Amino acid sequence: MNKKGHNTYFYLLYKMLLAFCSLEAMQILFHVANSHLFRPESFGEWAGVLWGNVVFGLASVAMVLLPFAVLMLLPMQIRWKRWYRILTEVLYVVPVLFLLVARAADSAYYQYTYRMLSNEIFTYLGNSGPMDKMIPHFMVNYWYAFVFGLAIIIAFLIVNHRIRLAKRNPNTVMTNELIGLGTGLLLVWFLMRGGFGHFLQLEDAAHYCQPKNIPLVNNSGYNIVRTLMRPQLEPHEYMPQAEADALFSPLSSPLPAPEVSDSSAVDTLPRQLPNVVLIIVESFGQEYTGIYNHQPGADTRTPFLDSLARFSTVYQGRSNGKRSIEGITAINTGIPTWMYVPFVNCTYRTDSIQGIPTVLGRHGYHTAFFHGSHNGVMDFDKVCARIGYDEYLGKNEFEADPKSRPEDFDGVWGIYDEPFLQYVVRHTSTFREPFLTTVFTVTSHDPFPIPEQYKDRFLEGLHPILKCVEYMDNALRKFFDEARRQPWFDNTIFIITGDHSGPGFTREFLNYDGGYRIPMVVFDARNPQGHVSQRIVQQTDILPSLVDWLGLDDRTLAFGQSVMQSPDRGWQIYFGNDYFVMSSNAPADPSKTNFTLLCGDREEGTPENIRFLKAVVQQYFHHVMNNQLIAQ
Repeated sequence: MNKKGHNTYFYLLYKMLLAFCSLEAMQILFHVANSHLFRPESFGEWAGVLWGNVVFGLASVAMVLLPFAVLMLLPMQIRWKRWYRILTEVLYVVPVLFLLVARAADSAYYQYTYRMLSNEIFTYLGNSGPMDKMIPHFMVNYWYAFVFGLAIIIAFLIVNHRIRLAKRNPNTVMTNELIGLGTGLLLVWFLMRGGFGHFLQLEDAAHYCQPKNIPLVNNSGYNIVRTLMRPQLEPHEYMPQAEADALFSPLSSPLPAPEVSDSSAVDTLPRQLPNVVLIIVESFGQEYTGIYNHQPGADTRTPFLDSLARFSTVYQGRSNGKRSIEGITAINTGIPTWMYVPFVNCTYRTDSIQGIPTVLGRHGYHTAFFHGSHNGVMDFDKVCARIGYDEYLGKNEFEADPKSRPEDFDGVWGIYDEPFLQYVVRHTSTFREPFLTTVFTVTSHDPFPIPEQYKDRFLEGLHPILKCVEYMDNALRKFFDEARRQPWFDNTIFIITGDHSGPGFTREFLNYDGGYRIPMVVFDARNPQGHVSQRIVQQTDILPSLVDWLGLDDRTLAFGQSVMQSPDRGWQIYFGNDYFVMSSNAPADPSKTNFTLLCGDREEGTPENIRFLKAVVQQYFHHVMNNQLIAQ
């Protein structure tokens, strides 16, 4: 293609079409790379996806190129100055590259988050760790996104270079110029707003397809810009507040103390509270385990955890998000992220909050958070300090330990799980009892490294993460072997779960229910008995449940429920691409799951479940926006 002419309007048309076609090529790359996650169910939905791509694609291009269009249409002779033409070319190329790069990045990233890039990406890049070391690994591991994305970008730049505008006749009639300016801007505005109706909103993508397929319609660049343009939180008022309070309250009271008929029988000695060890495994999905994976012929990557589960209570675990920063916060504070920006990074991050260490600290617990990654990554150290952890021990503290070795560092992300978990045991044994030890592992994270001595023992299989999970399980076995030798072991409750699930491989774990399934295993060394519960337990259930397990008399605030106060029916809520989904145990058969959806004016589910989901969502935004996140 080689277009050179004097007509500014055709020049703008060619440039807009080039940007649109390049973006659509990236849309195809995104769909091919993530085709295992999306299944439009009818020809009508496919047609909706295609038309939605046109609407959102044109709106995206018009939105980012509005400054370029304005400058090119202004009826001034300065338009033909060299510096002005360079400026307008920059205002064209840079925004289009932004759209293309964002979509190419999501082609690889989306499978882990189930959410398109948004305005939070700028915060994430600033505190997510050593990106300079991670980017080369991303380029190798996700070569398809890099190679084909780069090819589309190069093709765009080549074609763009061949579209040129020659200087027009200086005697052009000003009236015609003004008409062209007005008509051109009206057309760009029409495309940007998505037609004659209301201004195109993110949730409008659900009008073209099922909400789970929204990423096939919308695109990452548009998502980033639109989330930057609107408040991070807006009230969700579905019903009078008194009605929402009646349906769900995040405030929970402790279980009533057991009645004692003979007051003389009351033990006057202080009760010995158990220790708590909370183990959060990076990217830990149910599919990798034997205790949850019921696929015919499927093997397990967690033989130790499977054996431990025979003496534990096993729940149907669910995460409240798909990113570590969301999962760690939900587990520790009972506050999920039901918005694009992680709660700890949003406008209301300065709200007064409490968490597990806050509650346990009031009862004399020494509290410590261990994380083998770089100190300060995702601001975990600051969050831990806010919610009451006495200590934060990361890579820096590990490397100061006399038994640490240089080869314990994986070279990119942090300390390998085996040496770090051994460090956790050693350091925990120095604590006074009772204590809360929370540890967050790192090895089962992209780029999925394992120590050299295990590379022939633990093999990848379907995905590199599987060798890391098997390595982590072996490290967990050694952790328990060492912990059993410690005097505190027999008076300790161990909770093993994940921050979020990792990549799925079979149909059961590739849908929007399976993609949030994580292990939830509770091993009580004081009474090691096995039990499998069908109850859904989400991450935000851990705080109120732990208070009841320990027999504490504290009120808590959490957007979940104690398993002891609701033993048969649980629920989980997650936020997708501008929609909320609730999974809940079916009343008649807890082994079956009901699903409820809220997406703008689109609602799916039973009337009772829809009202309950609306109440919980309304309570979340009400409490966050009014700084009411501490139990009074």
